Amino acid sequence: MALIIRKYSFFGKVLFIIVLVLWGCNFSPPVSTPPANTKIPPTLSILISNPSPSPSSSPIYAKSTAIFQVFILNPVHTCIAGNDFYSGDVCYGTNCGDCNCKWNEFDPPAPLTGISPRKIDAPLYANFEQRLCFEITLTENEIAAITQDMEKIRNLALDWTEGSLELQLDIQVIPFTHTGFVAPDFVLGPFEVDDELLNNYVTTDTDFVSVVTGQYDPIQIKHLAGWCGGSYGDMSIHSAGFAYIQLNEICNKVFVGREMVYEPLIHECMHNLDWALFNIKLVDDIYQFNSHDRENRDSDDWPDCKSTLNDPKKWFLTIDYCECDPDWIDRYHVNSSASCKHASESVEKLSWYE
Repeated sequence: MALIIRKYSFFGKVLFIIVLVLWGCNFSPPVSTPPANTKIPPTLSILISNPSPSPSSSPIYAKSTAIFQVFILNPVHTCIAGNDFYSGDVCYGTNCGDCNCKWNEFDPPAPLTGISPRKIDAPLYANFEQRLCFEITLTENEIAAITQDMEKIRNLALDWTEGSLELQLDIQVIPFTHTGFVAPDFVLGPFEVDDELLNNYVTTDTDFVSVVTGQYDPIQIKHLAGWCGGSYGDMSIHSAGFAYIQLNEICNKVFVGREMVYEPLIHECMHNLDWALFNIKLVDDIYQFNSHDRENRDSDDWPDCKSTLNDPKKWFLTIDYCECDPDWIDRYHVNSSASCKHASESVEKLSWYE
């Protein structure tokens, strides 16, 4: 199970243009209606129109349009039943009331699966000491910020590729009842939303999928477990790359193209691209399965991009190496490389993404 996880983003100009030459693929226009006979929950849909790029003086790249669907799940309803559990600052029970218990200390033993709100009072859960339901909610301003950041990413891709790659954004806000929650995590992978929800929206014409949620229940003033983002590779939906991003106060923002962007959004975009190049386009990558693991990587072991040892058309640097890229000026922050905390720290300095 090729699970590509981050704690796991987008395209620097030079690498990205090279990628487009390899990509060389025209995508079909989006299908806005779901398959027949499907039950669709109420949504707020935002179809982002794409600006027309200025004609390139030397249009050497094939024009590609990639369908990018972003699902903002809001609110998310979920419940937990048990004697001991913790998630974020939700901590209850003899063993877990201090939020420090281990898996084998849960009562009942972990994993403790979330349940539907309509079943919280079922006899099956009557003997548990704790039965709690949550409504994880994003504010209107947070939803607007996510939408604006995705538009920035779309515009950056258009600019960096000289108008060659057009990300056609389809952003939808959908309420969701999540019954797969497992304490202490609150993470929505494709296996938790595909059959229940996304199969009604995603088709084989879709190229990239991102699911975004909040972390906070404003009524109970509680946070469930924090997470930045995860990309799930072969567990895709209809062959579209899948990523889950959580909007919270834990994860960082970065300056890209002189504008601030929530880092997990652009980070997981790049993971999606990396996965699709290797697994869908079957582009050969000399480092795809021949790179250092996160704990033992050393940027001095990598040849510089300009080195004669490196043909730039034969590899695509994964975003998790953002801070130990041999050509990056701030390359020695190895311990935080997967989160890219130092990849763009001020508007004055060029970001790693660029």
